[in-house]
Amino acid sequence: MGFGPGGRGILPRLDRQTVRAHLVDVNDGVIATAGVVEGLLAAGASVITIVVAALGAMVGGGVALGGMKYAEAADERDAELAVLAEERRLHELQPEEELAELATLYEDKGLSPDLARRVAEELSTKDALLHHAEVEYGITLSDDSPTPVGTAVLAGLGFMVGAAVPLTVSALAPATWRIPLTVLTVAAVLGLTATLVARLGGMRVRRTVLRTVAIGLLTMLLTLVGGSLFGL
Repeated sequence: MGFGPGGRGILPRLDRQTVRAHLVDVNDGVIATAGVVEGLLAAGASVITIVVAALGAMVGGGVALGGMKYAEAADERDAELAVLAEERRLHELQPEEELAELATLYEDKGLSPDLARRVAEELSTKDALLHHAEVEYGITLSDDSPTPVGTAVLAGLGFMVGAAVPLTVSALAPATWRIPLTVLTVAAVLGLTATLVARLGGMRVRRTVLRTVAIGLLTMLLTLVGGSLFGL
C-alpha cells in the first residue's frame, strides 16, 4: 500500500489488483452465506427464517470483513509512515550516504556501479525519498492508493454483494427447487468470479475455478448434511 503527500478521496482508483482483491471478498460472501442458506434449507426452516438468517450473515459478515481489512490496512499504513519518517530524517541529515545506499540498491538489481550511481543521482533530483522508499521498502507514494477506510468499505460491499446471491435465490425460488437452484447459482457465480480473479492475477483459470467452486460446493454439502441431521 502507498500514499502520497496530498489529500485523497476515501475510495481509490480501481486498478487490476484492487478489483481482484475485492472479487475474492465477493466469493467469501457467496460461500459464507450459501452455507447458512443451505443448512437452513436442509433443516426445513421457513423462508422467513432463511431470509432473516441470510441477511444477518450478509450484514454481519460484511461489517466483520470490513473491520478486519481496516485494521490490517491501518496497521500497514502506520508502519509505512514510521519508515518514511525515519528515511526523511536520514535524507535530511546525511543525503550523500543515502544516495550511496540507493546506488547500492540499484547495483543489487544488476546495474553496473557507474550506471547505478548515475541512475540514483538522476532519480534523486526529482524525489530522493520517493525512489528510495520504493526501491528499498516497496513503498509506492501515490495519491490514488486506497485508504484504510476505502479498503474496508470496498471489502464490506464486496462481501454483501456476494451474500446477496444465495439470499435472493433462496427467497425467490420455488420451494421444491430452492436447494438445487441455490447450489447451481452459487457454483455459476463462483465460476465467473474465479475466472475474473485468475485472469486479473495471471493465474491458471481452470485450476482457480475448480478450487473456488469446489470450496463452495464442499461448504454447502457440509451444511446440508448438518442441517439434515439437526432438522427443525
